[in-house]
Amino acid sequence: MSKEEKRKLLLQAASAVLMEYGAHKTTLDDIAKRAGIRKTSLYYYFRDKNEIVRAIIESEMDHLLDMMVRAADSAGTAEDKMYAVIETRYRFIAEKSARTSKEIIREFKSLEGVFETVRESYLRSHKELIKSILEEGIKKGEIEPIEDLELVSLVMISSLFGCDHTFAFYDEPERVLEALKRMVKIFFAGLRKGSAAGSSNRESRASGGTRVRKGLRI
Repeated sequence: MSKEEKRKLLLQAASAVLMEYGAHKTTLDDIAKRAGIRKTSLYYYFRDKNEIVRAIIESEMDHLLDMMVRAADSAGTAEDKMYAVIETRYRFIAEKSARTSKEIIREFKSLEGVFETVRESYLRSHKELIKSILEEGIKKGEIEPIEDLELVSLVMISSLFGCDHTFAFYDEPERVLEALKRMVKIFFAGLRKGSAAGSSNRESRASGGTRVRKGLRI
């Protein structure tokens, strides 16, 4: 077995222990015992517990992103791709939340120092996926061009991130999922070719100026 394969097995064991006891209570001894190795052997693969927690987070994020990309690829229109991404993300969070207590979930969300180093990569990769979906929709003529695609993509993925806590703790998470889908439907209705909002965007670009409606700059 290669070092990388062994490392993956250790992360699986560590993840199981962390989900059971929480990051604060879990010790390297606990992880080594679950993995069936000596504690000293862990240091061949990881410097400390924080590095193990960080590696687990990175692995889970990579897995989720891969699932979201495959879900988007299997859908047709840009709108359907967005629905697929949202549902995949929700199912992933719901499955993880069902396997552990809410207290441990809160504990993981509080590990800012551990998570901070991978946060930007996490945000960027998700934003690029949303951006690619919108770009494809524009290229296919499904939706109108978006002037600040980077910002719109960031706002959309930030909205999804903001619902993570709700998915994990709300008593009726399926309602949250349906609300998100309705939000996406409204968003795409405004961008779809031939829509009133799309016509307004074209007029704004054609005039070369910035219009103000109801006190909001658009």
